[in-house]
Amino acid sequence: MLSKGIKFFCFYFFSFFLFGEEIIDGNYPLIYEKHIPWKLSGADDRIEEFRKGNISIEVILEDGTELKPSQSVEIKQINHEFYFGGSLSTDWSVPSRDWFGDFKNYFSNLFNYATVNFYWASHEKARGKWNYEEAPLSRDILNWALSENMTLKGHPLAWHQVLPNWISNETRDVKKIDKDIRKHIKLLITEFPEIDHWDTYNEVPGIRWENENLGMRRWQKYLGNVIKDGEFVSGPGFVIQEVMGIARPLLPNGFFVLNHYDHTDKYYHQQIKYCLDNNIAFEAIGLQTHMHNVTQSFSEETLWKMLETYTDYGKPIHLSEISILSCGKYEDWKGLKVQNDKWDYAVNNGLKIPTLDSLEKEELFQAHLTKDFYTLAFSHPNVEVITWWTMSDLDPWRGMPCGLLDEEGNPKPVYHVLDQLINHDWKTNFSGVLDSSNKIEFRGFFGDYEISLNANGKSYNGNFSLSKNKNNSYKLMLNEM
Repeated sequence: MLSKGIKFFCFYFFSFFLFGEEIIDGNYPLIYEKHIPWKLSGADDRIEEFRKGNISIEVILEDGTELKPSQSVEIKQINHEFYFGGSLSTDWSVPSRDWFGDFKNYFSNLFNYATVNFYWASHEKARGKWNYEEAPLSRDILNWALSENMTLKGHPLAWHQVLPNWISNETRDVKKIDKDIRKHIKLLITEFPEIDHWDTYNEVPGIRWENENLGMRRWQKYLGNVIKDGEFVSGPGFVIQEVMGIARPLLPNGFFVLNHYDHTDKYYHQQIKYCLDNNIAFEAIGLQTHMHNVTQSFSEETLWKMLETYTDYGKPIHLSEISILSCGKYEDWKGLKVQNDKWDYAVNNGLKIPTLDSLEKEELFQAHLTKDFYTLAFSHPNVEVITWWTMSDLDPWRGMPCGLLDEEGNPKPVYHVLDQLINHDWKTNFSGVLDSSNKIEFRGFFGDYEISLNANGKSYNGNFSLSKNKNNSYKLMLNEM
């Protein structure tokens, strides 16, 4: 007779072998999927059409040196016009590690757009005493991102999570809560003028799952956002109307993004339509794609359908928070909730994060899916931002590894995939020659470029941009290096 231990091992082994499942948390197994390469029909053609343009440059030298016929030039793209983004809002433990410098180098190698955190409770421990200096991934990392010429997005102006207790309070006068929220939004915009991209009120429709006595939910009701039995009676648009009423006058040319975690949520559609119908100006629609369970994951067909559906609103799309796992995933929310609750408890009580293992096989799955996901998204003409959400596996959200780096800061296969796409496949670098009129014409990816040449023993260089929305014809003076 087999022992109980051997019986369990046999059950575990054959379950995994036959079904790609690992039994964990009782009735909620982890699912291990095989990546079937996406067809990506037409993706390369769309990238060629929508992400590249033609340019003509006539070159002259500042010292008047004449150029010989067929002068050789080097052209190198140094930045993308498209926003490839990463989050500086999640890797809280990384600044204390000796590989933090490498972390920043890996980040800046890929990304020209960074989401920086403004989680209220993290920076205002006592009412009226805002401190953005001490919390990890705050002032220092913001200044570093600026020094790397990244465009920054503040995340968020308001949210019903990560709240100080005087805002989450279940009995405090809602008029006082209203006053503090308005003051907080004004503080963010006025104290951080270096940021003009902002998530507005993050995940507005999600408030219906929160305790009805939560201070922020009572505030929404105070604004007219009525909820009954988990359903909106009046719709969530009122909230954005109030937030934008505060933010827009302070930042008239700001770039404000609506953002939500569930693209199928009918109330997110209702929120967008309300803003459009009532002339509440916002600049982009944010769509999160955290693939922590099977039902929330994307196939080629579902990703394209989502992008096409939201394109109908006539606003640019920001894929604002992307998570693709390198571990097993849960079938649906039930199993994920168990894992999320364990993670949440550990975070709130200062305990070790219960993290699932990143597996070599799943790291390859993550890399292959990411390549297809990014290629399809980059090929869609209405997408203008793609933001990866968690940089490392050190302390991942929900304890489910989805980083580009492992828990010791080393690049995973997925990092190399993005490096190849962003810095090689989707960048234009070449050697060419000027024609008889000292001109060079080419077709390249939109972005910033450097041109250099050697003439009469001297080196010269200059910079130019190839932009989707400009007349890309230049007479460019090169300076001696």
